[in-house]
Amino acid sequence: MNKKKEKPLKRAMDMDLPQRRFGFIAIEKRFVKADQLWEALIKQRAQETGKAERRPLGMILKDLGYLSVSQIDEILQTLEDEAQSKKNAPSSSKPSQPPDGSR
Repeated sequence: MNKKKEKPLKRAMDMDLPQRRFGFIAIEKRFVKADQLWEALIKQRAQETGKAERRPLGMILKDLGYLSVSQIDEILQTLEDEAQSKKNAPSSSKPSQPPDGSR
């Protein structure tokens, strides 16, 4: 029997993933260029295939000299602000109905 080993989830099941990703925001803020992000993503993937645990993309970009700590903090703050505003936004997935069910 050939069973694939599943990687454990690194995020809590009830945690929403951010709408936008770290690398996209880094490019949007013009902190890095697309080819620099690509280089870091390839490096992250290569490290992932080894036995080492996945390193955060921001740290890889910093080690490559493409991001500063303050830029990483700014990107993380943007992600946090977006997650907070999403959490506080009213959900529009369910149509509103009067409490008695009549329309």
